[in-house]
This record gives sequence, structure tokens and C-alpha cells, in this order.
Amino acid sequence: MTTSTVTPEIVSFARGVRAALADLPADEVDELTDGLEADLAEAYAEDLQRELPDPVAYAAELRLAAGLPVRTKVRHGALGAIGDSLRDTRRDIGIAIHRNPMLSGIADFLGTLRPVWWVLRAWLATWLVAAFFGSEQGYWFGGTGWFFVLAAFIVVSVQLGLGRWQGRGIATFVLIGNVVAILALPIVKAAADNGGSDRYTIGFQDGVSAADPEQVSGLTIQGEPVTNIFAYGADGNPLRNVQLFDQSGHPINLFGDSTEDGVPCAGESQDCSELVQPATLETGQTTFNLFPLGTVPSQWDDSEGASVPIPGAKATYGPAPFVKVPAVMPGPKVQPTP
Repeated sequence: MTTSTVTPEIVSFARGVRAALADLPADEVDELTDGLEADLAEAYAEDLQRELPDPVAYAAELRLAAGLPVRTKVRHGALGAIGDSLRDTRRDIGIAIHRNPMLSGIADFLGTLRPVWWVLRAWLATWLVAAFFGSEQGYWFGGTGWFFVLAAFIVVSVQLGLGRWQGRGIATFVLIGNVVAILALPIVKAAADNGGSDRYTIGFQDGVSAADPEQVSGLTIQGEPVTNIFAYGADGNPLRNVQLFDQSGHPINLFGDSTEDGVPCAGESQDCSELVQPATLETGQTTFNLFPLGTVPSQWDDSEGASVPIPGAKATYGPAPFVKVPAVMPGPKVQPTP
């Protein structure tokens, strides 16, 4: 005796067929799809190579066989029109792929990897939310709380992938979300590659160790020169005009010995069209440790033999990397010693 097993694929297919017949009265839908899962399971048990058809096309055949009119598409606004167009395109592509044996095999293999995609898009959504709050760290996130956010997104993504959540606009939302996720994935990957947890490893420039300060000029992170520093307070808001010093009381100088010969160029400008704006102390000395640094437009002066600020030009400040970063949680209260 052969036992027919109703697989998740069959359940999902039957759900899609009923969704395509949703404009009909419930009793007619029940009559048309009565025993659908069992019939498909039996057919699959006899022919393991059999492929499930497109549920929308299958529903259309059921309508035709029952003498019912073809369902008229109702577009609910621009979002519904986009969703219908994407679904039609996906169906046409799917039909073309399954007509090609090689492409059909590849598509079947990729179909087995759908759970991986469900987890991946949940991670992508978590990363984007964490990046909005400035809590992303490479491919992961700062703080254990984000683990629970990721877990919640995984549950939602898997439920949507299995098709267990039905409703008007859900299918369109999932389809458009997948397209957006595919387009955003390479951008997020590039950002994560450049923002790993070791991005604050300071002291290497052109393969030279910072243990030899005579060979390293200025401040570098992973071999890249640091051209500005943005400080944030405990409340997560950006700070202005912050003087920074090292453990010995020396001003933090991003440009090394280049400031001894004058005002350094801003960033990596080859034509030195902008100069770093130094700050003036009450002692009359100039310093370059007031952050964030400002820049001022410059021009070449033949008499000085160097670039000088354009007369009357005002300093500008580049945008901070984050509008706000996560605030620091208050520490435990310490009772005063009697």
C-alpha cells in the first residue's frame, strides 16, 4: 500500500490556486479545489519527476473546465499595477525556464535554497535598520538587542516565504520587497566590507607598523589616512569644537609633519583647492586638533610659493557620518563612601 504525502510545495501550490479563485463564491472554490492536495500527492507518488504547474494558470484551467468566466484583474492603485506587472513577468520567465531542461534543473536547485534567501533578506532588513541607528559593525550589529531584532525578522521572512500569511497586497509587498532586497544586497555588502569590526585597528600605513613613529606620518586606519574626526556625546548627538589629545597631552594631529610646513590640503585633493582650517588658541598659537575640522577654499600664491585661503572665504564643515548614534546607557550608581 502506497502512502501519499502532502508536501509543503503542494500545500503552497493549492493555496495559490485558491487565491487565484478568490473572486468566486466560497462554495464554488471548495467545489473546484475539493481533494486537490490529495490528488496532487497521489500523482507525485506515482511520478516523482512531475512538476507543479503555475497556480494561476491551473486556476484558469479549472475555470475553463467549469465554464466559469476568466477572472478580470483589478488593479488597486500604482502599487497593485506594479505588482501585477511583476507577477506576469515572473510567470512568463518561469514558463520559459521550465521549457529548457538545463535551466529547469538550475531553477529546481535554486528552489531548494529558498530558506537561505529567507534568512538572508531578514539579515539585510536588520542591517539596514541597524545602519539607520549607527549600530552596524561590518556584517553584524553592536549590542545583543539586535539579535532579537534579527530573530523577529527571520520569523516574519520565513512565514512570508511559506505563504502562511495571506491578505490583500501581501503577495505584491513580498515581490517588490524581494526586488528591492536584491538591488540593495551588493550595496550593503560593500558597506559591510568597509565597516568591519577591525576598522578601528589604527597604526598601519603602506604595510609599515605604527610601532616605528618615524615611518608613519599622521593617523591612519587600515592604511587609509584619517582626514577628519567626528565626536558624539553620551546622548548620541554630534559635538562641535572638541579639542582632542593623546595620553601624553599631545594634540591629535591627523597630518603629521605636514603641518610644520604650513596648512595642509584638505582630504586627498591633488590640486589643493581646499585647505584645512586651523584653530587659534588664546595664546596666539594655531592648532589642528579642534574637531571636526573645517575647510576653506584656496588659491595658489606665487609670492608665498604655496596655496593660501581665498580672501574672505569662510570655512565649511562636511556632514557628519551619522545624524545621531546610540546613546550610552547610564552606569550603575555608586554609593558614596562614608
